[in-house]
Amino acid sequence: GPPPAQALRVFCAGVSEALAEQAIRSRRLAVQLSDAVEEADAVLALRQQLGREPQVRRSAQAAAVPILVIKADTLPQILRGLERLLQRHDTDGPDAEPDGAAASHGDDELAALEECRLAVEQRVLPQGQPVELLPRSSRVRRLQAELAAHYQLATAEFGSGGQQRLRIFPR
Repeated sequence: GPPPAQALRVFCAGVSEALAEQAIRSRRLAVQLSDAVEEADAVLALRQQLGREPQVRRSAQAAAVPILVIKADTLPQILRGLERLLQRHDTDGPDAEPDGAAASHGDDELAALEECRLAVEQRVLPQGQPVELLPRSSRVRRLQAELAAHYQLATAEFGSGGQQRLRIFPR
């Protein structure tokens, strides 16, 4: 359905809107992408892009719109950026208490995705070595497999019981 009225309007600068939409959907974040800096509540910017397009920073400053800079145009970075913007935005209001369980669950997922990304970028791609990740829940393994697929890498699940984990294969 349509995003809630109090959705945070975010302008993406150099950040893939498709990935941002995916991030918003995967977490059901109360975020709506905005087409103009002036109409946004916040700007999510890729570091290189800010260097390339100084007018984005100028427009944001003129409109007093906060900018959050991320280092890479990847799903985990975008998710973390959007969640950070929401936390910042939510700090006003008594009902803005984060649900502790959900928050730590989200951190686990982010840590698992970060583990997957680092394994891919530091071992699988440069060294052509398969990597086995730590045991995770089936939901998190699915997210990790999706991330590996984003790099066009094959994965398989190993282990049984609570020890199931994902192995990522080089191309």
